[in-house]
Amino acid sequence: MKIYHTETQEDFDELLKKMKKEGYHWCPDKVIKPDDSRLWRYLKQNTVVYVEEEELCYGTLPYAKAEYPNIPIEKYKAKKTETTDPVEKFQTAWKGLIKSRLIEFTDASDNINNPAHYTSGGIETLDYIKAKVADYPSYAVGNILKYVSRYEHKNGLEDLKKAQFYLNDLIKEMESEDA
Repeated sequence: MKIYHTETQEDFDELLKKMKKEGYHWCPDKVIKPDDSRLWRYLKQNTVVYVEEEELCYGTLPYAKAEYPNIPIEKYKAKKTETTDPVEKFQTAWKGLIKSRLIEFTDASDNINNPAHYTSGGIETLDYIKAKVADYPSYAVGNILKYVSRYEHKNGLEDLKKAQFYLNDLIKEMESEDA
């Protein structure tokens, strides 16, 4: 048995064309017709096609994973032809550039010392908390306890580093008060 996963309508349609050309038919003995492409619309990105002997069946990706855990599920992609349309070429290049910049930005984010989502709005969240909370040491100790107590159950080393961040920050705060 072979299982194909199709993520787009185009992929599904191309897979059906390929299967029809190779002599496959729907189980039990139904011919593959052009309007069978509508089947993809029911399950969309979860659509899989089972191929066994000369017969095809279709179903959902979660069911295929659960029922046939030892059979690899192959992602079927329609072959794309090289476009000559300058607008399409620009769109493809632009999407690639945006994707690479997004990955670059995401990879540069430091979830411990300077999470990107904590500086939206132009101010570091911790600076705002220090300005508003009268007893910052209690806040810092609360976070240290939170991260240390959950590290084994949630984010592991990242939580320990967050606890360390708050401990180091608290030490700096206390040293600056003593100076």
